[in-house]
Order: sequence, then structure tokens, then C-alpha cells
Amino acid sequence: MSSHSFSDITQAQWIKCCRKLGLIIESGFGKGSHVRVTHPQTQAKYTLQHNLHKFINIKIFKKLLEWGFDEERIWEALK
Repeated sequence: MSSHSFSDITQAQWIKCCRKLGLIIESGFGKGSHVRVTHPQTQAKYTLQHNLHKFINIKIFKKLLEWGFDEERIWEALK
């Protein structure tokens, strides 16, 4: 992966990133502060937790790679 840092990415930054990538963001389900991200073409779903740490951020990044987004596009959307 690139030289970018995974340690300081927040849930809000991931939400903005996912919206820029054209993914569907859904919140308000249940009691927590988790957010569900849905890929519009495949209907694949992933949950973004509120409190994130480096390893969770890496896992989210890898999930977006699995969904077909390239690394540079993801980092650009995180800006």
C-alpha cells in the first residue's frame, strides 16, 4: 500500500469518502452510531463503526479495494 497513514481516519472521513465514490450511506438503524455502506451495483454491504483504529481503517480500505476502487481514487476521496 502507499505511504498514507491509516491511524487518523475518522468515521466522518470514511462517510465523505464513500459518498464521493458513489456508495450509498445509511444510518439510523438500531441504537448505535454505526453506518451501513452499500455498493449500488452489487448491493454488497459493509458497516462503518464509530470508533476506528488503524487496523479497522486498513480493513475498510481493503474492502473498498475488493469492491473495485483503486488505491489512488480512495486516497483522493479521503482528502
